[in-house]
Amino acid sequence: MPFIKSNSRWGMPLAIALVVTSQLPFNVALASIDEETEVELKELDKAPEKQQEQCLQEQLLISSAETTLREIRLLCADRVRAQLGLEEDFFEVDPVVEEYSEELPTDKVLLGGRAQAIRDAASNPFTLASHKTNYILPFTYNPSPEKGGLSDYEGEGKDLDNIEVQFQLSVQVPVWRGFLGSASFMSVAYTNRSFWQAYNSDNSSPFRETNHEPELILTWLNDWSLFGWQNVANQIAFNHQSNGRNEPYSRSWNRVYANFLFEKDNFSLGIKPWYRLPEDRDDDDNPDIEHYMGHFELGGRYRDGDHTIAVMVRNNLRSDNHGAFELTWGFPLGDRVDGYIRYFNGYGESLIDYDESVQTLGFGFTLAQGF
Repeated sequence: MPFIKSNSRWGMPLAIALVVTSQLPFNVALASIDEETEVELKELDKAPEKQQEQCLQEQLLISSAETTLREIRLLCADRVRAQLGLEEDFFEVDPVVEEYSEELPTDKVLLGGRAQAIRDAASNPFTLASHKTNYILPFTYNPSPEKGGLSDYEGEGKDLDNIEVQFQLSVQVPVWRGFLGSASFMSVAYTNRSFWQAYNSDNSSPFRETNHEPELILTWLNDWSLFGWQNVANQIAFNHQSNGRNEPYSRSWNRVYANFLFEKDNFSLGIKPWYRLPEDRDDDDNPDIEHYMGHFELGGRYRDGDHTIAVMVRNNLRSDNHGAFELTWGFPLGDRVDGYIRYFNGYGESLIDYDESVQTLGFGFTLAQGF
């Protein structure tokens, strides 16, 4: 990627400019910096406005004081071109700059769509970002809503509707960038998944189940490739999941997982094995949960324009095979909302029925895709 050496007229002035301009509106910030750079790289304006502005805003916030604005503009030109699959000569670069192309620091890598979303989140500490997919499914058909032992206890599981509302809210907050090198960051995340009998007015429209999932996640951005797939990031995380209920309905478990994220063209792939942290068996609400939830999760996603198809598979890798399969389709409905269809078949859709096989089909909306 093209880079040039910093010079004396951009060293300390740029450090001051970055601090000042980060507090100004984006257009004002750019106007306050030397107009010569704007002329030198005017070809960047051919790029779609959204990608250009996002990259420039990010780099103004995270680049070191030694990085010149010219270098930032060149970095964004190369990144946008790679994301959009444009010809190599789409952005014309001064031949003098090309001489320094080999001096690109190894920790500044070109990133695909998923890794770019991760880096965007890391670039704004203590700012909420999407974690898993955020969706609401106003119409979800569940042929067996009374599974999971709810019908065994007085007052629970009676007269439950087959149509309910499912929704998932999932956010993360980066809290420490560069804890182990400039390509690493730490974040905390929280996911709420609820199963709401919204149309069951005879029973006061109760929430059948709500699952809470806080996480502490360590992420390392990466750029090496395997069989044409770019390993864009790797993660290690501590995960707690529970439904926050008293006995006999209490369900919870703790895990440590690794997550290896790959991209190739319009495809992304996540390989996520985990280890359940042992608990005192007398206090364990669900000692056999890993027999049903499995020991790993494999997720794949394909994006074609505004349409996204995703698949998730879990398995316990045992002779008494248990697992789960999920298929989702996101499609455009408007500028800010996508339609969302979700099909699930298997174990562990919710904690209350982790040991019961369920099958559901939901229709609704998604507001933000996860990593």
